[in-house]
Amino acid sequence: MKPQPSHLETSLPAEVMQTLSEGTYIQLVLSKPIEKRTSAWKKVMVRPVILKDTLHFQIALSKGQQEVHENLLPAEAVQRIVELWADHFREGYLYTQVADSHFQKTKQGTVRLKTHAPTKAKPLQAESHNRSKQYLIPEGTPCAFLEAIGVMSEAGKVKSAQYRKFRQINRYLEFINDIVPGLPKTGELQIVDFGCGKSYLTFATHYFFTEVLQREVQITGLDLKRTVVEHCQSIADQLQCRGLSFQTGDISQFDVSLQKCDLSISLHACDTATDAALASAIQSEASVIMAVPCCQHEIFQQITSKPLEGLLQHGILKEKTAALVTDALRSLALEICGYRAQVIEFIDTEHTPKNLLIKAVKRQSELSVRDLHELVGQYESLKGQFGIESFYLERALGARFRELCESSR
Repeated sequence: MKPQPSHLETSLPAEVMQTLSEGTYIQLVLSKPIEKRTSAWKKVMVRPVILKDTLHFQIALSKGQQEVHENLLPAEAVQRIVELWADHFREGYLYTQVADSHFQKTKQGTVRLKTHAPTKAKPLQAESHNRSKQYLIPEGTPCAFLEAIGVMSEAGKVKSAQYRKFRQINRYLEFINDIVPGLPKTGELQIVDFGCGKSYLTFATHYFFTEVLQREVQITGLDLKRTVVEHCQSIADQLQCRGLSFQTGDISQFDVSLQKCDLSISLHACDTATDAALASAIQSEASVIMAVPCCQHEIFQQITSKPLEGLLQHGILKEKTAALVTDALRSLALEICGYRAQVIEFIDTEHTPKNLLIKAVKRQSELSVRDLHELVGQYESLKGQFGIESFYLERALGARFRELCESSR
């Protein structure tokens, strides 16, 4: 008979239990299953939802391509979470408005708990399964910048041909809302949008911080195309967007010493332009970095791997592999430079093709020598596995990055 785990091994930390009982958390994740069987649950995610005007917690259990949902009342959800933790998982993450908590079962039969600064903002309300979606920019309410860029009518009605863009803007603002806890709590926020293009998301960022959060901002939209910059500036002037300006310039030539940056945004900056934006943000010690890369070619030219020849001989598969390797290296470089990085899907696939968002929040304390050594090892191992000598971000970060890598050896 399989021995039952001890009480210490199965108990959730008291702080976690209290938060679960109060129902004040944003999200809970359980991972690292105890059992290795393919039939075992691999991951659990819990979040608040509204069903028939009543608060429930949706428990999503995943294994392989299968996902099962259980919608439970608060007390039932707590009991179910306790059972799942005791019997199935070794590690958990609890996200609240005030802190992120990481708890883990140890070999000594205890549960170790670590808390960090929060990385998720409190949702405006639990997601409802019974009502139309509540957007940060509500439908039916006039919004000047959405009218100016042709998404809304003067009366606040979303134009049918622009509904996809309206949803994309609101989905983007949900991500911005998530990173607010990582930004300075007071004072004027300095934001740079590298490669802003037509800038509808730049205007959305300005609206969110000034209208929704009532913050003072200085937002700079940077793009190579003078005509686009002039058009965006004319809209900003027309709408009297205080603290929003646009400049013509090359991302790689942006002088970070002349401008502080709290939030760096680069959405679909092509190829190495994403790396130039990341390097500028890191060098300016931005509090939060958000990047959605696209058309990555640099590593495609270098990538090679004897064990993966069967994969890399197909051009389209090699292209996708090179893109994933590029973003993995970018994320590791951010971690080495003192950020907590995540790679997540940017936009709901129902409305637009998949994009990956690299989200990085500056750590409050320096990495330990051990953690830095592990990250540098992963970074160099990944480069070695795919025959990569160097890439743009590494070169752009220069001596500082090399010193960090060398100091871990």
